Amino acid sequence: MPIREPQVILRMGSHAEKEYVEKTGQLFDGLMLGANLVEATPGASASLAVKVCPKGKGSFYLDPMTYAFGSYVDPETLKRRLDLDWIKSEQKIKGKVLRAIKRSYARLAEQLGKPFTDAVVNNRALRPDDFVDAKVIRDVCAKVVAYQVERIRAEFESDPEFQEYSEYVPPPAAVFAPYFYIEPSDWARWTKTALDLISGTSEVNKTLPTHAVICADRSFILNREFISVLKKELPATGVQGIWLWFSSLDEQLASAEELTALRALVEALAGTANTFNMHGGYFSLALCKMGMSGIAHGIGYGEQKDVVPVIGQSIPTVRYYLPPIHRRASVPEIERSFSSVGVVSAADFFEKVCDCVICRGVIKNDIRNFSEFGETHYSTPASRRLAQTPAAAKRCRYHYLFSRRREKEWLLSTDVQGIRDQLDMACENWGKQGPLNTHLTHLATWKSALS
Repeated sequence: MPIREPQVILRMGSHAEKEYVEKTGQLFDGLMLGANLVEATPGASASLAVKVCPKGKGSFYLDPMTYAFGSYVDPETLKRRLDLDWIKSEQKIKGKVLRAIKRSYARLAEQLGKPFTDAVVNNRALRPDDFVDAKVIRDVCAKVVAYQVERIRAEFESDPEFQEYSEYVPPPAAVFAPYFYIEPSDWARWTKTALDLISGTSEVNKTLPTHAVICADRSFILNREFISVLKKELPATGVQGIWLWFSSLDEQLASAEELTALRALVEALAGTANTFNMHGGYFSLALCKMGMSGIAHGIGYGEQKDVVPVIGQSIPTVRYYLPPIHRRASVPEIERSFSSVGVVSAADFFEKVCDCVICRGVIKNDIRNFSEFGETHYSTPASRRLAQTPAAAKRCRYHYLFSRRREKEWLLSTDVQGIRDQLDMACENWGKQGPLNTHLTHLATWKSALS
């Protein structure tokens, strides 16, 4: 069972997060950009990739996000849909407001060519039937590989003012094979398609490592037949990296059975290829002791992700990440727990909670300053509800990033028993009184799955 030094790859969701990536990117192992973000803001994306991951420093990944053009399950009706509606928006076209494919995805389809352009033109999601011809598979794989290798460089080369900087463009650390959501109603055929596309990418990609994304419904982590197919068939594809994405699987809410199954899958695949969690948190990072090579997540979020987001969700409050329990909690809940864990001064806080540069800068010499992580205001004169201030949200995000870096460093210095002991200690210390009790159930679950 290989023990890995885990990588933490930051995934940027929008250019509003550029500041965090630029200031903390050197603390992590790489940057991942989604193709939809690149196509929405190609110049800014190209500049950021070069700045954060110059040649020889850090790993750069460009997620081709081909799954966006496949069939999906409506999160509200739980029925399969083939209309691509989830990547559409209301747009003004020739004076009329119409629901159409978002421009970033339309541009991505143009970059990738057929059959992605056909999906957009025909308003029909791609299906396994679209990938039965060997030539189609080969052409799609070649185009998706070329996109990842050339897209950022092409952005510099297309601008006479910046052509000279194209030589500084980092090559991707690996190229992803085209991938789609393996949805339950047709999982066997989608799994075969996934394996065919991975094999096809390995054949056409001769210069960089080939990585695969196994994107499936959460239920498939417990589907023995599906897991058996992966274990048996993936080694033959020639893949060198495997990124697991079980839609909506949240490490903090998952059952011991699910997390034990995830561990077993990682242990099985680690002998085949470097294995990552596409949207993972502390538990997945701890699986480095069982063969996990690393995780990716966003700037203070993204430790789990649904393939199709629920439309209309409000922007959540950025809560404080409590390092001892490896989970976020509200500032008032944490404050009410201080006395039970013996935190009555700034020195106590730095010893028992966190002494990162952000926390030291906020709290200084007064524990009461911790409330600044939860500052609220009325965002507009017409607002009726208090909302988190931008400054408080920024503090929480930076603190989270520094905490994740420290977690990685600590994991490198300990063993599985040390991880389990820390989980026990956190449960004992922070579960002594009510406010955080409901936030601690994951600790025992994690310990069980790591046994």
